[in-house]
Amino acid sequence: VIEHFDSFVTSEPKIRNSFWDIFNLLKLSNMNPKLKVIISIVSIVATLGAGTGTIYASDSANPGDFLYGLDKTVESVQRTFTSSLVNKAELEMAIMDERILELEKLSEGDNSEAVSESISEVEAQQLRLQERFQEMNQLRIENKLQTQEQQQVMEKLQAKFQIHEETMNKIQIKLKSNGDNSNSEGLKQVQNKYSEETRNQIKNFEDETGVKIQETEQEHNKNDGTQYNQEQEKNQNQNNDSNNEQNVTDQGIQQQGNN
Repeated sequence: VIEHFDSFVTSEPKIRNSFWDIFNLLKLSNMNPKLKVIISIVSIVATLGAGTGTIYASDSANPGDFLYGLDKTVESVQRTFTSSLVNKAELEMAIMDERILELEKLSEGDNSEAVSESISEVEAQQLRLQERFQEMNQLRIENKLQTQEQQQVMEKLQAKFQIHEETMNKIQIKLKSNGDNSNSEGLKQVQNKYSEETRNQIKNFEDETGVKIQETEQEHNKNDGTQYNQEQEKNQNQNNDSNNEQNVTDQGIQQQGNN
């Protein structure tokens, strides 16, 4: 690899040969810019490899923790090196999972400031997620992305969105029980925006492509339960009306008998 780099970095043999001297190699001021970039990338990879334990630790960090900044930096690196827009959308969904998990953990404590920061992180991630799906829509319109590819991602979005909604509802209840009404209301506003944007994205995709996004089994059962309850209520009202009419008739017959 070094020989390959040495062959194209510069056309000056004396400088190329001097790179084999470690002391000359460290003189960055005399180094070709392309080689500087290569060494920088190698150094980053080596550092990340050596500090794997630190990165794993930062992945479990929450807003307000010392390592949280490193966690965000790693996510930025992942975004940079993720080329496919489909993969980028899936990455943002995975990061959204992490943001909500962080918020759920923080809601168990009494650090209102950290919870507020975590809600802001959820809101920022929601915006990134919507940007990725808007970009996917544009690529599909330009015939640069197949409808089937986007459909698979949209189905994943719907499944994750359902879980996110349920989790955020539980967090709101937890925050209220802790007396943190301000953050509970703030999360409600973020959730409403997230719900509105996500449902619009799914509906627009269905309207533009004619492809129906399949509901998850849990969501389907939930809707069936709602429909069943509505039918049950309707039948109950009809029965009540029938009973009322029968009571009126019976009272009339009894009145005539008395007369």
